[in-house]
Amino acid sequence: MTQVFNLGKQPLANKYPMSASNFKTEFIQEMVVYFCDRCGYCHVPCRADRALFFEDYYYLSSVNRELVCHFEEMARMLKRDGAKFVLDVGSNDGVLLKPLKDLDIRCVGIDPSHNVGEIANRNGLETIIGFFDRDIAENILQERGCPDVIVASSVFTHLADPGSFFSTCNTLLAASGKVIIEVEFLNDIIESLGFERFYFDRPHYYSTDSLQHLAARHGFTLTDIERINTHGGSVRVKFTRTSESSDGIGRSLSDIRILTRDRIVSQFEAFHRSCLQLRDQLAQFKRNGISIGAYGCPARFSTITNFAEIGPDLIPFVIDDSYLKQGRFSPGKHIKIVSYADSTQVSTYLIFAYEYIDSIRSKVSRDGVKYFRPVPFGQL
Repeated sequence: MTQVFNLGKQPLANKYPMSASNFKTEFIQEMVVYFCDRCGYCHVPCRADRALFFEDYYYLSSVNRELVCHFEEMARMLKRDGAKFVLDVGSNDGVLLKPLKDLDIRCVGIDPSHNVGEIANRNGLETIIGFFDRDIAENILQERGCPDVIVASSVFTHLADPGSFFSTCNTLLAASGKVIIEVEFLNDIIESLGFERFYFDRPHYYSTDSLQHLAARHGFTLTDIERINTHGGSVRVKFTRTSESSDGIGRSLSDIRILTRDRIVSQFEAFHRSCLQLRDQLAQFKRNGISIGAYGCPARFSTITNFAEIGPDLIPFVIDDSYLKQGRFSPGKHIKIVSYADSTQVSTYLIFAYEYIDSIRSKVSRDGVKYFRPVPFGQL
């Protein structure tokens, strides 16, 4: 693997300091990204202990109505496919467990974040607190039997050892069962200039070839794939132990450009220019007396603001609908995170959670407000 681009000094994108006393102890490391020309895979190494990422986790899936709808539809799909027992790896606050339970599908979640997993348990959505490993798999086998479906949605990029995930699935999954992985698609990230989606929580970024190669080493075959809209561009990939793959795989990916190092470098240079344009535009807003605030403080907020050197002087606050983040500060640049109810009404919003723009518009519901996507900068 060779270095392909560098996002400069970055903090942990999902760690939100509570006060100024926490600023000096933040983890900071240069974010260097490496690329494998052979299979189209990117890797982000990080010195931080992986367990640190999931202590006091602040991302709640269920605050996003679009994600709730996505997982309700997935639950209905699993019901139609005859799922009997679903294991959700990285189940967060139970966003998939709830509609599964409502449809009388037996289910259990696994999540390493104590605070988020306990939210699910308090809501009656059974969640095992821990990492998906052989010990937990053996406990599930002894106490509950074999799941016929294992789901990992927006989790696979975060794993310390993706190979061990498939190995554990091999131990646990029913003989005719399937593994469903929903994962941010590296090709879409590159083509959409979505480099803000790189951060230390996610060491792995996949093309379909890299997913196929990884699964095959552990006895799984990629049998189906479809494009989905979650997280700005993802794929839903299904694996079984059969050797038969779907004829639709090639058709569904026929429009995908083969990733090359030169293409990634070229797109990253365009992303860099877009970040500089964003900083210049915010400075112009300030000079012209235009009131501005940001909406959405996902991990990409941290990557963009730290790479572009944008702080509270240009973005005075950022609204986030997760109550776990409210009252804290953004990683690295320490922009205040507030609820919408506590925000100052402004004329212009910079929307970092832009895939949820329809929900944001309905919440703001004021005439004359303008909304902009940060990178590439443009009006929504």
